[in-house]
Amino acid sequence: MIRRRFLISVAYAYVCICAVLIAGCDANGTYYRAITNVYPDTKTNDIFPVKKVLASPPVSKLPENKEFIFPNILTFQTMKGKESSSLDDLFTRTETDALVVVKNDKVVLEKYGKNSGRNSVYSVFSVSKSIVSTLIGIAIEEGKIRSVDDPVIEYIPELKNKGLDSLTIRDLLLMSSGIDYQRIEDTFFLFIPFSPDIQTFYGNDLRGIVSTLKAGKNPIGASFNYNDYYPILEGIILERATNMSVSLYTQKKIWEPMGMEFDSFWTLDSEEKGFERTLVGFKASAVDLARFGLLFLHRGNWNGKKIFSERWVQEATSPNPQDSREWKVFPFWPKLGGFYKYHWWGLKNSDQSYDFMARGNLGQLIYVSPSTRTVIVRLGSEPDPNYQWPFIARSIAEAIR
Repeated sequence: MIRRRFLISVAYAYVCICAVLIAGCDANGTYYRAITNVYPDTKTNDIFPVKKVLASPPVSKLPENKEFIFPNILTFQTMKGKESSSLDDLFTRTETDALVVVKNDKVVLEKYGKNSGRNSVYSVFSVSKSIVSTLIGIAIEEGKIRSVDDPVIEYIPELKNKGLDSLTIRDLLLMSSGIDYQRIEDTFFLFIPFSPDIQTFYGNDLRGIVSTLKAGKNPIGASFNYNDYYPILEGIILERATNMSVSLYTQKKIWEPMGMEFDSFWTLDSEEKGFERTLVGFKASAVDLARFGLLFLHRGNWNGKKIFSERWVQEATSPNPQDSREWKVFPFWPKLGGFYKYHWWGLKNSDQSYDFMARGNLGQLIYVSPSTRTVIVRLGSEPDPNYQWPFIARSIAEAIR
């Protein structure tokens, strides 16, 4: 992560030199956005236009357990070893903007930072991918998509005859090798402005990226390689299969039936193209994200209403013992007993159970612990990468077991 930030910062000087030639005066251009923002922070998504995802009454209540006594001191794993801290100190030190903890379906902690509150909406970065994968599951159950094993070219024929005919929706959801994708840390710094990470994050015509895609060196499905082209393709598949925008489908299939409390938003690549930034562009309140986590804790059911099937939850959030793919990035994760499936990250506990989470840049997190009946939402910045919220959240869940 530190090296990633360093490389982007080094590239900044080069991009500035090329800015006039590349971006001209187009304030909505990909390169203009990149050079004026460099490494994304929690406010970067504010530069993009949005589509609103409307909440619809009646609001589903989240009851509080006001008698719950939260531990004064937490002990948790950091990248340098174990550490203990008060919650207030940890909240401040990690520049957390919102922290919501739900235990046994009741809120036991709801804490906000300066200039934040219950009705604030936050950029969740790659947590967006978990929203999109859930929409894929719903579309399958509605018969709009046949199966995760459908070839992508059935929905995006523009990819035919590029060595990608056997690439499936499952490959996209698993981040399997297939489409060529070179991450920033593997890119010569002078070429970083033209890298896929920049093109996908700051791009102003994400649908148009399809025409540039090609097969990678590794065979389809052979390895795990985090690829931000994939959620873009998933968004296109959803559009074409449902005849709805991703925003409207989110509203009709998740936000409205769940009785979410506040409107949420999908940021768009541009006003002109109007495509949702399905890789990183969702914005929502902490309490509504907690509801989304609870939906998975309750196996797809919400207040007696089935939003999607228990089978989908099982398929999306359970490890596959037969998954023998080589991890090209984040190789430490499977060594910790972790897995990645359908844009959810899994983490093995000491009792051999698994927690799972939706994760985003700078420590955005929806953490679901079935064994402790706990959901934790954390949103904010990441001033010190020594503090990783997946491990902090696991410690919180254990401490209040």
